[in-house]
Amino acid sequence: MEKKYMAIGIDNNPFNPGYDVLPPVLAGRDNLKNEVNRRLARTGTGEKNPTAIALIGPRGCGKTALLAWIIKKAEKKKLPVIKLTKQHVQSVEEIQKFLISQVDTKSWLEGLTLGGELKDPFVQLASFKGEYKWGAEATPGDKSRFLESLLAVASTKGLAILIDEAHDMSPEVGHIFYDAAQSAALNNPIMLVIAGTPDLESVLERSHATFVERMNTKRIGRLSWDDTSRALIEPFGNNVTFDDNAKFSILSRTQGYPYFIQHWGSALWDALVRKGVTHVGDEEMKEARKTFDQARHELYNRRLHELDGEGMLAPVAEIAFRIGENGKPSRSDFMAITQKMAYTRDRWEAEEKLLHTGFIWQEGIGNWQFGIPSLATHVRKEAVSMVLDRIKEENALLSFRRIRSYFKLEPLLPTSYLEKNLRTVLKETNQEKLVEKHLAAFSRMGLLVPDPDMSKEHMVLTAPLLTEAVIAEADRLEAKPENEPIQEPTLQSRNEPDDYTPRM
Repeated sequence: MEKKYMAIGIDNNPFNPGYDVLPPVLAGRDNLKNEVNRRLARTGTGEKNPTAIALIGPRGCGKTALLAWIIKKAEKKKLPVIKLTKQHVQSVEEIQKFLISQVDTKSWLEGLTLGGELKDPFVQLASFKGEYKWGAEATPGDKSRFLESLLAVASTKGLAILIDEAHDMSPEVGHIFYDAAQSAALNNPIMLVIAGTPDLESVLERSHATFVERMNTKRIGRLSWDDTSRALIEPFGNNVTFDDNAKFSILSRTQGYPYFIQHWGSALWDALVRKGVTHVGDEEMKEARKTFDQARHELYNRRLHELDGEGMLAPVAEIAFRIGENGKPSRSDFMAITQKMAYTRDRWEAEEKLLHTGFIWQEGIGNWQFGIPSLATHVRKEAVSMVLDRIKEENALLSFRRIRSYFKLEPLLPTSYLEKNLRTVLKETNQEKLVEKHLAAFSRMGLLVPDPDMSKEHMVLTAPLLTEAVIAEADRLEAKPENEPIQEPTLQSRNEPDDYTPRM
Protein backbone atom coordinates (compact mmCIF):
# COMPACT_ATOMS: atom_id res chain seq x y z
CA MET A 1 0.00 0.00 0.00
CA GLU A 2 1.39 3.41 -0.99
CA LYS A 3 1.88 5.74 1.92
CA LYS A 4 0.12 9.08 1.79
CA TYR A 5 1.30 12.50 2.86
CA MET A 6 -0.17 13.69 6.15
CA ALA A 7 0.70 16.93 7.90
CA ILE A 8 1.68 16.37 11.53
CA GLY A 9 -0.58 18.54 13.65
CA ILE A 10 -1.88 18.67 17.18
CA ASP A 11 -5.49 18.18 16.06
CA ASN A 12 -5.11 15.29 13.63
CA ASN A 13 -3.39 12.55 15.63
CA PRO A 14 -4.88 9.42 13.98
CA PHE A 15 -4.02 6.97 16.74
CA ASN A 16 -6.75 5.88 19.16
CA PRO A 17 -5.39 4.31 22.35
CA GLY A 18 -8.44 2.51 23.68
CA TYR A 19 -10.22 -0.81 23.83
CA ASP A 20 -13.23 -0.01 21.66
CA VAL A 21 -12.16 2.08 18.68
CA LEU A 22 -11.05 1.32 15.13
CA PRO A 23 -7.32 2.06 14.65
CA PRO A 24 -6.13 4.09 11.65
CA VAL A 25 -4.65 0.94 10.10
CA LEU A 26 -6.17 -2.41 11.05
CA ALA A 27 -3.12 -4.49 10.16
CA GLY A 28 -2.98 -8.29 10.14
CA ARG A 29 -5.88 -10.72 10.59
CA ASP A 30 -5.92 -11.07 6.78
CA ASN A 31 -7.45 -14.56 6.67
CA LEU A 32 -10.18 -13.50 9.07
CA LYS A 33 -10.93 -10.31 7.16
CA ASN A 34 -11.13 -12.21 3.87
CA GLU A 35 -13.53 -14.73 5.39
CA VAL A 36 -15.69 -11.98 6.89
CA ASN A 37 -15.85 -10.15 3.56
CA ARG A 38 -17.02 -13.33 1.82
CA ARG A 39 -19.62 -14.04 4.50
CA LEU A 40 -20.94 -10.47 4.38
CA ALA A 41 -21.27 -10.59 0.60
CA ARG A 42 -23.04 -13.95 0.64
CA THR A 43 -25.32 -12.97 3.51
CA GLY A 44 -26.30 -9.87 1.56
CA THR A 45 -27.36 -12.04 -1.39
CA GLY A 46 -29.55 -14.24 0.82
CA GLU A 47 -27.20 -17.18 1.45
CA LYS A 48 -27.92 -19.07 4.67
CA ASN A 49 -25.00 -20.18 6.88
CA PRO A 50 -25.59 -21.07 10.55
CA THR A 51 -21.86 -21.22 11.40
CA ALA A 52 -21.03 -18.42 13.83
CA ILE A 53 -17.62 -16.75 14.02
CA ALA A 54 -16.12 -16.42 17.51
CA LEU A 55 -13.30 -13.92 18.17
CA ILE A 56 -11.48 -15.02 21.31
CA GLY A 57 -8.53 -13.32 22.97
CA PRO A 58 -7.31 -11.13 25.84
CA ARG A 59 -8.35 -7.52 26.17
CA GLY A 60 -6.37 -5.03 24.13
CA CYS A 61 -5.76 -7.40 21.20
CA GLY A 62 -8.32 -5.81 18.87
CA LYS A 63 -11.52 -7.87 19.09
CA THR A 64 -13.78 -4.84 19.49
CA ALA A 65 -11.83 -3.04 16.76
CA LEU A 66 -12.54 -5.99 14.46
CA LEU A 67 -16.25 -5.72 15.28
CA ALA A 68 -16.10 -2.02 14.37
CA TRP A 69 -14.40 -2.96 11.10
CA ILE A 70 -17.13 -5.53 10.36
CA ILE A 71 -19.83 -2.90 10.97
CA LYS A 72 -18.08 -0.54 8.57
CA LYS A 73 -17.83 -3.23 5.88
CA ALA A 74 -21.45 -4.30 6.37
CA GLU A 75 -22.68 -0.73 6.05
CA LYS A 76 -20.80 -0.36 2.77
CA LYS A 77 -22.65 -3.42 1.50
CA LYS A 78 -25.92 -1.98 2.88
CA LEU A 79 -26.32 -5.04 5.09
CA PRO A 80 -28.32 -4.38 8.28
CA VAL A 81 -26.30 -4.74 11.50
CA ILE A 82 -27.42 -5.34 15.08
CA LYS A 83 -24.74 -5.07 17.76
CA LEU A 84 -25.40 -6.40 21.25
CA THR A 85 -23.16 -5.38 24.14
CA LYS A 86 -22.89 -6.40 27.79
CA GLN A 87 -25.91 -4.33 28.83
CA HIS A 88 -28.14 -6.07 26.28
CA VAL A 89 -27.36 -9.69 27.22
CA GLN A 90 -28.09 -9.72 30.95
CA SER A 91 -31.42 -11.49 30.37
CA VAL A 92 -33.54 -12.94 27.58
CA GLU A 93 -35.99 -10.09 28.10
CA GLU A 94 -33.25 -7.49 27.58
CA ILE A 95 -32.16 -9.19 24.35
CA GLN A 96 -35.76 -9.30 23.11
CA LYS A 97 -36.35 -5.68 24.05
CA PHE A 98 -33.27 -4.57 22.14
CA LEU A 99 -34.04 -6.70 19.08
CA ILE A 100 -37.59 -5.37 19.02
CA SER A 101 -36.23 -1.81 19.04
CA GLN A 102 -34.16 -2.64 15.97
CA VAL A 103 -36.82 -4.24 13.74
CA ASP A 104 -39.38 -2.56 11.50
CA THR A 105 -42.26 -1.14 13.59
CA LYS A 106 -44.89 -0.45 10.92
CA SER A 107 -47.34 -2.88 12.46
CA TRP A 108 -48.01 -4.21 15.91
CA LEU A 109 -47.22 -7.67 17.13
CA GLU A 110 -50.46 -9.57 17.63
CA GLY A 111 -50.95 -11.97 20.48
CA LEU A 112 -50.92 -9.37 23.25
CA THR A 113 -53.60 -8.99 25.86
CA LEU A 114 -54.62 -5.51 26.94
CA GLY A 115 -52.39 -5.96 29.98
CA GLY A 116 -49.38 -6.57 27.76
CA GLU A 117 -49.05 -10.28 28.45
CA LEU A 118 -47.94 -12.43 25.52
CA LYS A 119 -50.51 -15.06 24.57
CA ASP A 120 -48.47 -16.61 21.79
CA PRO A 121 -44.78 -15.73 22.18
CA PHE A 122 -43.74 -17.02 18.76
CA VAL A 123 -46.18 -15.41 16.33
CA GLN A 124 -44.48 -14.65 12.99
CA LEU A 125 -45.15 -10.93 12.53
CA ALA A 126 -43.19 -7.99 11.26
CA SER A 127 -42.83 -5.76 14.28
CA PHE A 128 -43.58 -4.97 17.86
CA LYS A 129 -43.16 -2.10 20.29
CA GLY A 130 -44.22 -1.22 23.78
CA GLU A 131 -43.87 -2.85 27.18
CA TYR A 132 -44.68 -6.51 27.66
CA LYS A 133 -44.15 -9.43 29.98
CA TRP A 134 -44.09 -13.17 29.53
CA GLY A 135 -47.08 -15.28 30.35
CA ALA A 136 -46.78 -17.50 33.39
CA GLU A 137 -46.72 -20.62 31.22
CA ALA A 138 -43.95 -19.42 28.89
CA THR A 139 -41.09 -21.92 28.73
CA PRO A 140 -37.46 -21.45 27.65
CA GLY A 141 -38.50 -23.08 24.39
CA ASP A 142 -41.22 -20.46 23.90
CA LYS A 143 -38.73 -17.66 24.49
CA SER A 144 -36.24 -19.23 22.10
CA ARG A 145 -38.87 -19.56 19.36
CA PHE A 146 -39.95 -15.96 19.87
CA LEU A 147 -36.33 -14.80 19.57
CA GLU A 148 -36.02 -16.90 16.43
CA SER A 149 -39.09 -15.14 15.01
CA LEU A 150 -37.64 -11.72 15.81
CA LEU A 151 -34.37 -12.63 14.10
CA ALA A 152 -36.29 -13.88 11.07
CA VAL A 153 -38.20 -10.58 10.87
CA ALA A 154 -34.97 -8.58 11.17
CA SER A 155 -33.14 -10.59 8.49
CA THR A 156 -35.46 -10.19 5.51
CA LYS A 157 -32.68 -8.22 3.76
CA GLY A 158 -29.87 -10.17 5.37
CA LEU A 159 -28.48 -9.43 8.83
CA ALA A 160 -25.15 -9.29 10.66
CA ILE A 161 -25.48 -9.81 14.43
CA LEU A 162 -22.46 -8.85 16.51
CA ILE A 163 -22.07 -9.55 20.23
CA ASP A 164 -19.25 -7.90 22.16
CA GLU A 165 -18.20 -9.23 25.57
CA ALA A 166 -20.17 -12.40 24.90
CA HIS A 167 -18.46 -14.01 27.91
CA ASP A 168 -20.81 -11.93 30.09
CA MET A 169 -23.89 -13.73 28.78
CA SER A 170 -24.92 -16.27 31.42
CA PRO A 171 -25.23 -19.95 30.39
CA GLU A 172 -29.00 -19.81 31.01
CA VAL A 173 -29.48 -16.82 28.72
CA GLY A 174 -26.94 -18.14 26.25
CA HIS A 175 -28.71 -21.47 25.88
CA ILE A 176 -31.93 -19.74 24.80
CA PHE A 177 -30.27 -17.13 22.59
CA TYR A 178 -27.81 -19.39 20.76
CA ASP A 179 -30.51 -22.00 20.19
CA ALA A 180 -32.66 -19.28 18.60
CA ALA A 181 -29.80 -17.82 16.58
CA GLN A 182 -28.71 -21.20 15.27
CA SER A 183 -32.24 -22.14 14.23
CA ALA A 184 -32.91 -18.73 12.65
CA ALA A 185 -29.66 -18.86 10.65
CA LEU A 186 -30.65 -22.22 9.15
CA ASN A 187 -33.59 -20.59 7.39
CA ASN A 188 -32.56 -16.94 7.08
CA PRO A 189 -29.50 -15.02 5.82
CA ILE A 190 -27.91 -14.26 9.19
CA MET A 191 -24.22 -13.86 10.02
CA LEU A 192 -23.42 -14.10 13.74
CA VAL A 193 -20.08 -12.87 15.11
CA ILE A 194 -19.35 -13.00 18.84
CA ALA A 195 -16.30 -11.72 20.72
CA GLY A 196 -15.02 -12.39 24.21
CA THR A 197 -12.13 -13.04 26.56
CA PRO A 198 -10.33 -16.43 26.64
CA ASP A 199 -13.00 -17.95 28.92
CA LEU A 200 -15.64 -17.53 26.19
CA GLU A 201 -15.33 -21.11 24.95
CA SER A 202 -15.86 -22.45 28.45
CA VAL A 203 -18.90 -20.20 28.98
CA LEU A 204 -20.35 -21.29 25.64
CA GLU A 205 -19.84 -24.97 26.42
CA ARG A 206 -22.03 -24.53 29.48
CA SER A 207 -24.55 -22.59 27.40
CA HIS A 208 -24.84 -24.67 24.26
CA ALA A 209 -22.31 -27.41 23.56
CA THR A 210 -23.44 -28.01 19.97
CA PHE A 211 -23.05 -24.29 19.22
CA VAL A 212 -19.38 -24.50 20.26
CA GLU A 213 -18.81 -27.54 18.06
CA ARG A 214 -20.19 -25.74 15.01
CA MET A 215 -18.73 -22.25 15.46
CA ASN A 216 -15.61 -21.05 13.67
CA THR A 217 -13.15 -19.97 16.38
CA LYS A 218 -10.60 -17.24 15.61
CA ARG A 219 -7.97 -16.56 18.26
CA ILE A 220 -7.04 -12.89 18.36
CA GLY A 221 -3.61 -12.37 19.88
CA ARG A 222 -0.62 -10.17 19.22
CA LEU A 223 0.52 -9.09 15.75
CA SER A 224 3.53 -10.27 13.79
CA TRP A 225 6.53 -7.99 13.32
CA ASP A 226 5.48 -6.97 9.81
CA ASP A 227 1.88 -6.29 10.82
CA THR A 228 3.06 -4.31 13.85
CA SER A 229 5.22 -2.21 11.54
CA ARG A 230 2.26 -1.54 9.24
CA ALA A 231 -0.05 -0.60 12.10
CA LEU A 232 2.48 1.81 13.62
CA ILE A 233 4.30 3.32 10.63
CA GLU A 234 1.67 3.66 7.88
CA PRO A 235 -0.54 6.22 9.69
CA PHE A 236 2.39 8.69 9.66
CA GLY A 237 2.37 8.75 5.85
CA ASN A 238 5.23 9.91 3.63
CA ASN A 239 5.88 13.04 5.63
CA VAL A 240 7.61 11.24 8.51
CA THR A 241 10.86 9.27 8.36
CA PHE A 242 12.23 6.83 10.93
CA ASP A 243 15.78 6.14 12.00
CA ASP A 244 16.32 2.37 11.61
CA ASN A 245 17.56 1.85 15.17
CA ALA A 246 14.76 3.92 16.68
CA LYS A 247 12.19 2.10 14.57
CA PHE A 248 13.49 -1.30 15.65
CA SER A 249 13.49 -0.28 19.30
CA ILE A 250 9.94 1.10 19.16
CA LEU A 251 8.52 -1.91 17.32
CA SER A 252 10.22 -4.21 19.82
CA ARG A 253 8.73 -2.37 22.76
CA THR A 254 5.18 -2.63 21.42
CA GLN A 255 5.63 -6.42 21.59
CA GLY A 256 2.99 -6.71 18.88
CA TYR A 257 0.26 -5.82 21.39
CA PRO A 258 -2.35 -3.69 19.56
CA TYR A 259 -3.15 -1.58 22.63
CA PHE A 260 0.55 -0.72 23.04
CA ILE A 261 0.91 0.01 19.30
CA GLN A 262 -1.78 2.68 19.51
CA HIS A 263 -0.20 4.24 22.60
CA TRP A 264 3.25 4.31 20.99
CA GLY A 265 1.83 5.83 17.80
CA SER A 266 -0.07 8.50 19.71
CA ALA A 267 2.95 9.34 21.88
CA LEU A 268 5.29 9.58 18.86
CA TRP A 269 2.85 11.80 16.97
CA ASP A 270 2.55 14.19 19.91
CA ALA A 271 6.34 14.20 20.41
CA LEU A 272 6.86 15.22 16.77
CA VAL A 273 4.32 18.02 17.17
CA ARG A 274 6.01 19.33 20.33
CA LYS A 275 9.47 19.26 18.74
CA GLY A 276 8.30 20.57 15.38
CA VAL A 277 10.09 17.83 13.41
CA THR A 278 9.12 15.07 10.98
CA HIS A 279 11.89 12.57 11.71
CA VAL A 280 11.81 9.95 14.46
CA GLY A 281 15.24 9.41 15.92
CA ASP A 282 16.62 8.50 19.32
CA GLU A 283 15.56 11.77 20.97
CA GLU A 284 11.99 11.58 19.65
CA MET A 285 11.75 7.96 20.75
CA LYS A 286 12.91 8.85 24.28
CA GLU A 287 10.42 11.71 24.41
CA ALA A 288 7.56 9.42 23.36
CA ARG A 289 8.66 6.65 25.68
CA LYS A 290 7.99 8.81 28.74
CA THR A 291 4.35 9.11 27.69
CA PHE A 292 4.10 5.45 26.73
CA ASP A 293 5.66 4.20 29.97
CA GLN A 294 3.19 6.24 31.97
CA ALA A 295 0.24 4.82 30.00
CA ARG A 296 1.61 1.29 30.37
CA HIS A 297 2.10 1.75 34.10
CA GLU A 298 -1.49 3.00 34.47
CA LEU A 299 -2.77 -0.02 32.53
CA TYR A 300 -0.83 -2.39 34.78
CA ASN A 301 -2.18 -0.72 37.91
CA ARG A 302 -5.76 -0.92 36.61
CA ARG A 303 -5.36 -4.61 35.84
CA LEU A 304 -3.71 -5.24 39.22
CA HIS A 305 -6.61 -3.64 41.08
CA GLU A 306 -9.13 -5.49 38.92
CA LEU A 307 -7.42 -8.78 39.78
CA ASP A 308 -7.49 -7.81 43.44
CA GLY A 309 -11.17 -6.90 43.30
CA GLU A 310 -12.00 -10.21 41.61
CA GLY A 311 -10.10 -12.21 44.24
CA MET A 312 -7.53 -13.23 41.63
CA LEU A 313 -4.43 -11.37 42.80
CA ALA A 314 -2.88 -14.30 44.71
CA PRO A 315 -3.48 -16.95 41.98
CA VAL A 316 -2.15 -14.69 39.22
CA ALA A 317 0.88 -13.64 41.28
CA GLU A 318 1.58 -17.31 42.01
CA ILE A 319 1.59 -18.03 38.25
CA ALA A 320 3.94 -15.10 37.68
CA PHE A 321 6.41 -16.45 40.25
CA ARG A 322 6.02 -20.01 38.99
CA ILE A 323 6.84 -19.02 35.40
CA GLY A 324 9.76 -16.81 36.43
CA GLU A 325 11.28 -13.69 34.95
CA ASN A 326 12.21 -15.09 31.55
CA GLY A 327 9.87 -18.06 31.38
CA LYS A 328 6.98 -18.78 29.07
CA PRO A 329 3.58 -19.93 30.37
CA SER A 330 2.44 -23.48 29.76
CA ARG A 331 -0.59 -25.66 30.33
CA SER A 332 1.09 -27.20 33.38
CA ASP A 333 1.29 -23.72 34.96
CA PHE A 334 -2.38 -23.15 34.22
CA MET A 335 -3.44 -26.53 35.62
CA ALA A 336 -1.28 -26.22 38.75
CA ILE A 337 -2.85 -22.90 39.73
CA THR A 338 -6.44 -23.88 38.92
CA GLN A 339 -5.96 -26.99 41.05
CA LYS A 340 -5.11 -24.74 44.00
CA MET A 341 -8.03 -22.42 43.17
CA ALA A 342 -10.38 -25.42 43.09
CA TYR A 343 -10.08 -25.67 46.87
CA THR A 344 -12.54 -22.77 47.12
CA ARG A 345 -14.60 -23.24 43.95
CA ASP A 346 -15.57 -25.77 41.30
CA ARG A 347 -12.66 -26.79 39.02
CA TRP A 348 -14.56 -25.66 35.93
CA GLU A 349 -15.29 -22.31 37.56
CA ALA A 350 -11.64 -21.97 38.58
CA GLU A 351 -10.41 -22.51 35.02
CA GLU A 352 -13.03 -20.12 33.64
CA LYS A 353 -12.16 -17.42 36.17
CA LEU A 354 -8.43 -17.66 35.49
CA LEU A 355 -8.94 -17.59 31.72
CA HIS A 356 -11.20 -14.55 32.10
CA THR A 357 -8.29 -12.55 33.52
CA GLY A 358 -6.43 -13.08 30.25
CA PHE A 359 -3.17 -13.14 32.22
CA ILE A 360 -2.14 -16.26 30.33
CA TRP A 361 -4.09 -17.91 27.55
CA GLN A 362 -3.78 -20.54 24.85
CA GLU A 363 -3.26 -18.73 21.55
CA GLY A 364 -2.92 -22.00 19.65
CA ILE A 365 -2.50 -25.70 20.29
CA GLY A 366 0.25 -25.98 22.89
CA ASN A 367 1.05 -22.28 22.50
CA TRP A 368 0.41 -20.49 25.80
CA GLN A 369 1.17 -16.78 26.01
CA PHE A 370 0.92 -13.85 28.39
CA GLY A 371 -2.25 -11.93 27.55
CA ILE A 372 -0.85 -8.49 28.37
CA PRO A 373 2.89 -8.40 27.66
CA SER A 374 5.22 -7.60 30.58
CA LEU A 375 2.37 -7.50 33.11
CA ALA A 376 3.95 -10.47 34.91
CA THR A 377 6.96 -8.37 35.94
CA HIS A 378 4.67 -5.74 37.42
CA VAL A 379 2.54 -8.34 39.20
CA ARG A 380 5.55 -10.03 40.80
CA LYS A 381 6.68 -6.77 42.35
CA GLU A 382 3.44 -4.99 43.19
CA ALA A 383 1.50 -8.02 44.46
CA VAL A 384 4.21 -8.64 47.04
CA SER A 385 3.97 -5.05 48.29
CA MET A 386 0.16 -5.13 48.37
CA VAL A 387 0.01 -8.41 50.31
CA LEU A 388 2.73 -7.37 52.74
CA ASP A 389 1.01 -4.05 53.44
CA ARG A 390 -2.26 -5.84 54.24
CA ILE A 391 -0.56 -8.33 56.51
CA LYS A 392 1.05 -5.45 58.39
CA GLU A 393 -2.30 -3.66 58.63
CA GLU A 394 -3.67 -6.77 60.35
CA ASN A 395 -0.60 -6.86 62.62
CA ALA A 396 -0.20 -10.42 61.38
CA LEU A 397 3.37 -10.60 60.08
CA LEU A 398 4.54 -12.84 62.93
CA SER A 399 1.62 -15.21 62.32
CA PHE A 400 2.36 -15.22 58.59
CA ARG A 401 6.00 -16.11 59.18
CA ARG A 402 4.92 -19.04 61.35
CA ILE A 403 2.33 -20.18 58.82
CA ARG A 404 5.02 -20.26 56.16
CA SER A 405 7.34 -22.34 58.38
CA TYR A 406 4.56 -24.83 59.25
CA PHE A 407 3.67 -25.45 55.61
CA LYS A 408 7.29 -26.09 54.69
CA LEU A 409 6.85 -29.42 56.44
CA GLU A 410 3.44 -30.49 55.10
CA PRO A 411 1.25 -29.23 52.21
CA LEU A 412 -1.94 -29.89 54.21
CA LEU A 413 -2.30 -29.12 57.91
CA PRO A 414 -5.17 -29.49 60.42
CA THR A 415 -6.81 -26.18 61.27
CA SER A 416 -6.64 -27.10 64.95
CA TYR A 417 -2.86 -27.57 64.66
CA LEU A 418 -2.42 -24.11 63.16
CA GLU A 419 -4.65 -22.46 65.75
CA LYS A 420 -2.91 -24.19 68.66
CA ASN A 421 0.61 -23.33 67.52
CA LEU A 422 -0.23 -19.75 66.62
CA ARG A 423 -1.82 -19.21 70.02
CA THR A 424 1.38 -20.40 71.67
CA VAL A 425 3.46 -18.00 69.58
CA LEU A 426 1.17 -14.99 69.97
CA LYS A 427 0.73 -15.56 73.70
CA GLU A 428 4.22 -14.15 74.21
CA THR A 429 2.94 -10.77 72.99
CA ASN A 430 -0.55 -11.11 74.50
CA GLN A 431 -2.11 -11.47 71.04
CA GLU A 432 -3.44 -15.01 71.24
CA LYS A 433 -7.01 -13.72 70.73
CA LEU A 434 -6.04 -12.59 67.22
CA VAL A 435 -5.41 -16.10 65.85
CA GLU A 436 -8.83 -16.52 64.21
CA LYS A 437 -8.68 -12.97 62.87
CA HIS A 438 -5.27 -13.58 61.30
CA LEU A 439 -6.31 -16.87 59.71
CA ALA A 440 -9.44 -15.21 58.33
CA ALA A 441 -7.32 -12.39 56.88
CA PHE A 442 -4.99 -14.85 55.14
CA SER A 443 -8.04 -16.60 53.74
CA ARG A 444 -9.51 -13.33 52.39
CA MET A 445 -6.22 -12.65 50.63
CA GLY A 446 -6.46 -16.04 48.93
CA LEU A 447 -3.29 -17.32 50.61
CA LEU A 448 -4.74 -19.90 52.98
CA VAL A 449 -7.97 -21.81 52.38
CA PRO A 450 -9.85 -24.76 53.90
CA ASP A 451 -9.62 -28.09 52.11
CA PRO A 452 -13.20 -29.10 51.16
CA ASP A 453 -12.21 -32.76 50.78
CA MET A 454 -11.36 -32.85 54.49
CA SER A 455 -14.64 -31.23 55.62
CA LYS A 456 -12.72 -27.96 56.00
CA GLU A 457 -10.83 -29.39 58.97
CA HIS A 458 -7.53 -28.88 57.17
CA MET A 459 -5.94 -25.82 55.55
CA VAL A 460 -3.94 -25.47 52.35
CA LEU A 461 -1.36 -22.81 51.51
CA THR A 462 -2.46 -21.89 47.98
CA ALA A 463 0.34 -19.48 47.02
CA PRO A 464 3.64 -20.79 48.46
CA LEU A 465 5.85 -18.89 45.99
CA LEU A 466 4.07 -15.61 46.67
CA THR A 467 4.34 -16.35 50.39
CA GLU A 468 8.12 -16.81 50.11
CA ALA A 469 8.42 -13.56 48.16
CA VAL A 470 6.39 -11.65 50.76
CA ILE A 471 8.53 -12.97 53.63
CA ALA A 472 11.72 -12.18 51.68
CA GLU A 473 10.52 -8.60 51.12
CA ALA A 474 9.65 -8.25 54.82
CA ASP A 475 13.15 -9.47 55.72
CA ARG A 476 14.73 -7.05 53.25
CA LEU A 477 12.83 -4.08 54.64
CA GLU A 478 13.64 -5.00 58.23
CA ALA A 479 17.34 -5.30 57.39
CA LYS A 480 17.51 -1.79 55.89
CA PRO A 481 18.84 0.99 58.13
CA GLU A 482 16.02 3.25 59.26
CA ASN A 483 17.64 6.31 57.70
CA GLU A 484 18.06 4.66 54.30
CA PRO A 485 15.01 5.27 52.08
CA ILE A 486 13.68 2.44 49.95
CA GLN A 487 14.54 3.10 46.32
CA GLU A 488 11.49 2.34 44.22
CA PRO A 489 12.33 1.67 40.56
CA THR A 490 11.26 4.45 38.21
CA LEU A 491 9.24 3.85 35.08
CA GLN A 492 12.46 4.03 33.04
CA SER A 493 14.44 1.69 35.32
CA ARG A 494 11.87 -1.07 35.73
CA ASN A 495 12.79 -4.49 34.44
CA GLU A 496 11.94 -4.96 30.81
CA PRO A 497 9.01 -7.27 30.00
CA ASP A 498 9.15 -11.01 30.50
CA ASP A 499 8.37 -11.57 26.82
CA TYR A 500 10.35 -8.70 25.35
CA THR A 501 11.70 -10.64 22.35
CA PRO A 502 10.28 -9.21 19.10
CA ARG A 503 7.83 -11.48 17.28
CA MET A 504 9.33 -11.66 13.80
